[in-house]
Amino acid sequence: MKVALLQCNSVSGDLPGNRERILAAAMRAAQSGADVCVTPELALCGVSPGEYLSAPEFSQGCRTAMQQLADALRDGPALLVGAPVPSVYAAGLLSNAAVLIHKGRWQVASRKVYQRLGGVSGPEGSRHHFDRGISCGILSLCGWRLGVVLCEGAAGGEDSFWKTPYASGHNPLMEMVQRGVDAVVHMAATPFKRGMQAEMESILSHVAARHHIHLFSVNLVGGNDSHIYNGQSTAFDPTGRLLARAGAFVEDILVVDSAVKNLHTDALETDVNRVEPPGTCPEEDCWRALTLGTYDFVTKCGVRQVLLGLSGGMDSALVCCIAAQALGPANVMAVLMPSPYTSEASVNDARQLAENLGVATVCLPIDPLMDGFGRALEPGLAMFEAYEGEVTFENVQSRIRGVLLTCLANRARALVLNCGNKSEAAMGYCTLYGDTVGALSVIGDLTKCEVYALARWYNQWRGQEIIPRNILEKAPTAELRPYQKDSDSLPPYEELDPLLERCLYPRSDKELSAAGQEIRRRLFAAEFKRRQLPPALVVSGRPFVQGWRTPLNGRFRPA
Repeated sequence: MKVALLQCNSVSGDLPGNRERILAAAMRAAQSGADVCVTPELALCGVSPGEYLSAPEFSQGCRTAMQQLADALRDGPALLVGAPVPSVYAAGLLSNAAVLIHKGRWQVASRKVYQRLGGVSGPEGSRHHFDRGISCGILSLCGWRLGVVLCEGAAGGEDSFWKTPYASGHNPLMEMVQRGVDAVVHMAATPFKRGMQAEMESILSHVAARHHIHLFSVNLVGGNDSHIYNGQSTAFDPTGRLLARAGAFVEDILVVDSAVKNLHTDALETDVNRVEPPGTCPEEDCWRALTLGTYDFVTKCGVRQVLLGLSGGMDSALVCCIAAQALGPANVMAVLMPSPYTSEASVNDARQLAENLGVATVCLPIDPLMDGFGRALEPGLAMFEAYEGEVTFENVQSRIRGVLLTCLANRARALVLNCGNKSEAAMGYCTLYGDTVGALSVIGDLTKCEVYALARWYNQWRGQEIIPRNILEKAPTAELRPYQKDSDSLPPYEELDPLLERCLYPRSDKELSAAGQEIRRRLFAAEFKRRQLPPALVVSGRPFVQGWRTPLNGRFRPA
């Protein structure tokens, strides 16, 4: 049997567009002799449809699109497509389902089984619209019995579908295997996290070998809001050997022939059972994820142009490189906004970077605006007593820059890219309505040390010093006052970031030093700022945009 894994990049809510993408991929797979085509989870409606699912015309549109696929593929291969369908278990709810389209008809083949009650886990963000499911479906095609599974990624921890039976003792995977299947088809929408692919492949390989079955796993690719899907769909034989792997961070059609035994001889002359290599290093994977996430966020919003403030510092330099790679230099505008405290070296570094990338720049000095704000604020500020450590006018600088960027974006019909990093967001080292403005935080899930590591990798990958050496080597500073450095307000990043990791992935309070306790105190206190930040592209296992919440006005502060 030849199975085609259709690693597609769906757009949430774009039913006609997704239908055509799936149909085109299935037709191309048919030319390779595919017997069965499989899409990722929710490929027809797009992942995380959210409240689209509450609109009756949306659900009807999904059913219409499935019938249109059935009509178009009447004489083509069988197609398993991920889509929402009415629930048979709970009135008023939907099932996250795998739908079999074959010989001009469609029918539900399997429904997603959720392990946990309550809350929203995973990137789906639509849990309250779906029923829990009961068991996975089995269907017969081409003489094979196929078990069809929709679930989160294999590397989902101890509560992963592949690892854990229900509290009731019900184990949907074992139940399906015991009913007798030749292969498991896994339809996934698993977002990228650094280092996860190898773990997922290890678990799926173990499942295939343990139950002596073929396992075909197709994953979504592309950016959807904060989440990025890396694709890398895989297939394993009954010994657990990797049969095939699709490309990373690209749309792909992976045709797997279960009859091909020798990867190094039988498949050399064809595209069947192709094994794409994994990334060479974590930085390469992260780079590809961020460029794909940036491109898809911008273009799926219907925009092409972006703006960013280019300060001559490390964060904005890396964001500018990512934007230029993702969208093309012609679609990126770098805005220089020097203040009286901005060094000539910073302006020169920013201009040099933009020139190296081929990115256009505009320089808008903010000195006169700072003077004007000072005069305008004077009567009001005189009503309040000044205090030591006050940062009012430092924040004014940042907010002026935010106003300039958003005004330019209005005229250019562009999006503003935010250049903040995770370390700053964790400590609240940012100004609301200032350097926090933007439609998307490109590196908001990278710590400062990770930013530097990715920047160094980028220069090495490009084979030249695109990011000027001075940006990489000078001490981090926002240049908000004379001789100001980030280290005036924060521990050095090489000390802060490891402590921050311990706070985000806690093991026990005893492991936190006094410095770590202070980091955790500031982490909790800055929650009100993080709730107002732009969405950040997720690449870590503990992003602030999902799974992290503390009260906005709570009073707990570690001693």
